[in-house]
Amino acid sequence: MSEDLGSTIEEMIKSGKGDVVRLQNILTAIKNGEPVSFEDHQYIESLTQNQPNPVSSDIVSDSKTENVIDNTVTNPSPEISQTPEPVKKSLTKKYASIGIIIAIIIVAYAGLDVYAVNNLQFRPHHGQQVAISDTELSIQTDACNPSYFPATFTKYEIDAFYNSDIIEKATVGGSTLSPKSAATLDGVFAINKQAVDKIGQTNATFDPTKATITTSISAPIFGFIPYTVDQKYDAVDFQNRIKNPPPGTFDCYP
Repeated sequence: MSEDLGSTIEEMIKSGKGDVVRLQNILTAIKNGEPVSFEDHQYIESLTQNQPNPVSSDIVSDSKTENVIDNTVTNPSPEISQTPEPVKKSLTKKYASIGIIIAIIIVAYAGLDVYAVNNLQFRPHHGQQVAISDTELSIQTDACNPSYFPATFTKYEIDAFYNSDIIEKATVGGSTLSPKSAATLDGVFAINKQAVDKIGQTNATFDPTKATITTSISAPIFGFIPYTVDQKYDAVDFQNRIKNPPPGTFDCYP
């Protein structure tokens, strides 16, 4: 018992715990075979009880660590917390509504643009024509936008066919016409000399029923999507429309 007590006191002295002088005196008394007083026993016992239990300390430490980990997993910090499900659904509905509105605007804009282009009206301009070459003339055409929306087109073409050959072609440059407005545009009228010579070489009488006229308006929807408005006429019908335009043929001005 004295040896165990002496070892305990030596450990306390080495660790610097308690009153080193008093512990040294108690240790000297034990080594000399002298009895240890009751008060000294209590003093040593109190120092022994205050020493931490290494095993229990580790257990407590591990327990605290686990609690911290558990709290971290179960209670994430606000910065990394996920968006609540109701908020997600609300945002999804909001973005979906915005997407639908944008789609409606795009479709409406495209529809109005197509509508305005489809309603464009053209007629020959009664001005002076200038010969560019033996097969080409400079011409002018009046263009009318009778709709309430602006109309943009890149060119207006008239092709005259006899059988399957193009014998004449008129090409007019495009423009942007404001609602309820008109403009006079420049163009070129060209004769396909080879096709005309081919008809002459057959020594046959010109048959108007074999002649057709096609008109084409080229327009870029949204500025880049190609779009065309094509119409086809009998040659005689087209000539009559030019000479005696029916009502609604050109609505911008007399």
